[in-house]
This record gives sequence, structure tokens and C-alpha cells, in this order.
Amino acid sequence: MMPSKKLLDQELTNNLQFWLQNCINHTNNTLYSGISTTCNVISDEPLGSMYLSRALYGASTGYLLLKKKEYLNLATISFQQLKSFKNPKGGYYWSKNRSNKFTNAPDDVNMAQAFTLYGLVAYAKINPSTELNELIENQSNFIRNTLWDTKHSGFIDGFDQNWNLGSSPTKSLGTHLHTLEAFLALYEYNNDKSILPFIEELITLILTHFITKDTYDCIHRHTTLWKPLKNEVWAGHNAECSWILCYAANTTKNEELILQCNITAIKIMSQIINKAIDTKNGGMFNVLENGKPIETVKIWWPQAEMVLALLNGYKITNDIFYKNLAIDFMKFISDNFIDKSGEWYTEIYNSKQPNTKIPLVHFWKSMYHTVRYYFMIEKFSI
Repeated sequence: MMPSKKLLDQELTNNLQFWLQNCINHTNNTLYSGISTTCNVISDEPLGSMYLSRALYGASTGYLLLKKKEYLNLATISFQQLKSFKNPKGGYYWSKNRSNKFTNAPDDVNMAQAFTLYGLVAYAKINPSTELNELIENQSNFIRNTLWDTKHSGFIDGFDQNWNLGSSPTKSLGTHLHTLEAFLALYEYNNDKSILPFIEELITLILTHFITKDTYDCIHRHTTLWKPLKNEVWAGHNAECSWILCYAANTTKNEELILQCNITAIKIMSQIINKAIDTKNGGMFNVLENGKPIETVKIWWPQAEMVLALLNGYKITNDIFYKNLAIDFMKFISDNFIDKSGEWYTEIYNSKQPNTKIPLVHFWKSMYHTVRYYFMIEKFSI
């Protein structure tokens, strides 16, 4: 039996309450960038625009689902802090270091641009304003006009803080997949049908270039001419890609793309189910090598993505196997990943004990995978 909406709402409430109680610096009305498993502030954790935009998304979506004004306040704090990362040359800076100076990560900064758009749109859904609409328009135009390869299509990674391209440009799955997600959210917000061809193009690019045709694994990075670079297979990204592609295709109502994405998603899931699930201890591993897991831990976000991918598989096939397996994973998450504080552990061992050395909140772990998990379960309405 699927967990009740009451139980899932309570888990989400507990998660959001964790953020309200532990992550706000009330002295200057900002978010802390790190919280330990003992709920202590980690003062030297760097702060990133992706972290803030994910918090903006999570708080906004929490408010959308549960309608508690405290979550709107949390979203507003995230929004104000994110604005301080705005780059006068366009887009948003990657991060601030301990000295409060902006730093850059050329391979990843484009992904932060996608998440920033995603967060701004989520906030606009609950607190619309002329300022927000201008920020959203500026960011969406910046992404399409500055980061896009007009010769060979796709987004180019490798920019410095002035948006000059470095000597080793690439094209990554992360940038394309999360930009697709951001523009889907934008279309849902403004219903601008001129966005749909761009969404279809991104779907086609991912299907064509980022999924292998034999093992149906995601390829993480290419050269600018679409030559695959050395790849590490992540089952979590495979699962995430499978359901996002289908969700995107369904949004376009393009029947050919819907069919193509559905077929691809089931092939991806067949591989993950056979290779990544821990049939002894529960949950799934992430990193695979030669079709086998090479880890002794489970990470939080692949578990969430697996649930959504399995629910998507059930929606496509109506095969109860997918639904039952999704329920197993949801129980595994509830029983093992959720700390008594309400936040999810980053990592647990095969023994199901948490790795308490890794913080509950850190540069790469904000309010995205957790809150989106609850939001999308409700979207699937299964």
C-alpha cells in the first residue's frame, strides 16, 4: 500500500521545520550554508547560488503544498540572499568562499544558472511580482543567448566569471537536464507556448547524445562536438533522466516524443533494477562500473529519484511491479534516511547506520531532491 498523504505531508512538514529551526541566521536574516548531524552550524561551509536557489525552490514548493506562511518567509530569505549573487555581467556567480569572495567552477556554473531560474519560477508561483518576472525573463534570456552553442547546438560549459569561454569547453548532462527542468517550470508558470519548441529540442538532444544505445546509461560529459568523454555511470542520474524526459515530453503533448521517451525510460529502468538495487539490505547504489555497484554506501538523492522513476514506470506500463517496488523504496527512505530532526541523511552505510561525518546540510545538499520528491509523488497521483 502506498504511504498515506498524511504521512508524506508530515515528513515534508518535519523537513521544512528543520530548515526553519536550524538553517536561518536570525541576526542578519540569511541562511546558514552547513548544518551537522548534531544540528550545529558549520561556519566554514562555502555558500553557492545553486544551494540558495534549491532552498528557494524547496521553501516555495513547501508553501505551495502546505500553505504555511513560515515557508513563504523562508523562501523570501533565500530569494534576498540569492539576489546578492547576481553577476553584473549576466547570470549568477557560482559561490562565495570563507573570505566572502566570489569563486567559479567552469564545469558546473551553468548548472547553477538552471537552478536559479528554477528557484525564481517556484518563488514567482507563490509571490509574483514585476521584479520577479523581470529577473526570470533576464535569466531565461541569458541562458539561451549566452550559454547556447549556435553552431553545434546544446549548452557549452567552461565559462569564467566574465562569461569568457576557457580552453577546455564541454557539454554536460547536468546542464542540459536541469535547464530542461527549469524551462518546464517556466512554461508551467507563464504558459508561453513559444517555449515548447525549445523544450522539444532539449529532449531530443538528451535522447540523442546523453543516453547510450546499448546499456541505456547517461553520459555525463561530451566535447563541444558531441564526442563522449570518459564517463562514470550513476544509477541515480539514469533514474532521474528517465522520469524527467517523460514528464517533459508529456508537457509538450508531442506524441512522437512521448512514445520515444516512454520506451527509453523503461529500458533505462530495466537496467537500473537489474544492476543497482541492493536486494539484501534495501535501497540502491549509485556509482556503477562494468554494470556492478562499486560502493558500500547509499546516498540520499538516488533513492528519491528511484521512487519517482518507478512511479513513472508504473504510469507508463500499468505494471504493478513498478508500483510495489516504489513503495519498498519509499519505506526504505522513511525508515533509514530521515533523521529525527526531519532532514534526510546524506549517506547511510549498508548496515543502514548513517554516516554522521557528512552534514545534514551542505554545499550540494539543500531543499531540492527532498522537497521535489514529495511534490512529484503528489503529481504522479498514484
